[in-house]
Amino acid sequence: MTQPILELQQLRAGYGRKQVVHGVDLALHEGDILLMLGHNGAGKTTLVRAVFGLLERIAHGSVLYRGKPITGRPPHQNVRDGIAFVPQGHGIFPTLTVRDNLVLGAYTEGDAARVRRQLAVVHELFPILAERSGQLAGTFSGGQQQMLAIGMALMHDPRVLILDEPSIGLAPAIVEQVMLSVQSVNRQFGTSILMVEQNVSCSLPVARRCVILKTGTKVYDGPPDPLQDRVELMKYF
Repeated sequence: MTQPILELQQLRAGYGRKQVVHGVDLALHEGDILLMLGHNGAGKTTLVRAVFGLLERIAHGSVLYRGKPITGRPPHQNVRDGIAFVPQGHGIFPTLTVRDNLVLGAYTEGDAARVRRQLAVVHELFPILAERSGQLAGTFSGGQQQMLAIGMALMHDPRVLILDEPSIGLAPAIVEQVMLSVQSVNRQFGTSILMVEQNVSCSLPVARRCVILKTGTKVYDGPPDPLQDRVELMKYF
């Protein structure tokens, strides 16, 4: 098997003296969609924040990107190197227009022509962002804001996209649209995606591999198909 584009080796992380993630190994391969499931408090958000450099301290273990260590590297360096992160709650600028939000998503890109090309790519993927480019982002619906947040992350053409609970607070029909968007990003751009979710029914069909965390420990790492059986799924929760 080829070398993972993103790999965690015995990662332990938390806040202050409180350890939340306990020795997790994880491998995201090129072009994969890896789904991370688990209850609230399982350590999912802590883990992806550690990967992206948003924790002050990682107690133990390594984060590797394209085979090179990036453990504890600042987020802006990760962005420049091709890693994007969409946090819970969308992470948009509500008082700015949709276009301004997208342009801000390319803040590390100094080539104006490349920004225009990437803007066209995002508009093709999410036509509503082109149709309403002058609208204030805060007037968008929750689902539209999530699409905008993903669009912002795509503005610097990342190789790895980390999504932290993109379905949170959305109606079921909108969640389905967001999941289709995740698949489109992966299919059209070959972006490797690490997606944290609690919505099992909507996210499992999108995944190619699945990891389950329970109280900060990995208890499942394998194909999503067996987890379609609720009895099998509940063994890990």
